[in-house]
Amino acid sequence: MTDEPFIERTFESGDDIITARFLQPVLAPGGEYQCRWAIHWPDRVQQRYACGVDGVQALTLAMKSVHTELRESDLYKSGKLTYADQHDLDLP
Repeated sequence: MTDEPFIERTFESGDDIITARFLQPVLAPGGEYQCRWAIHWPDRVQQRYACGVDGVQALTLAMKSVHTELRESDLYKSGKLTYADQHDLDLP
């Protein structure tokens, strides 16, 4: 992502930091709103976007997508991915 994040959250995994970044939702040419997101893993960056009928829905769906990706990771499944020292990542 080249744009500045609108909001972000950092997670811990031992000495590593995993950061989820969300760009501000924007109106796309097709009429839907898009919210781009990225997860900055220690070894790669995963990027996608979510669409919604308005900016709130697009951001909410982006957060849900990130939550799913984090929960499906080997780090989370092994209990090594935390937020504020808790296994609950506190995302929708």
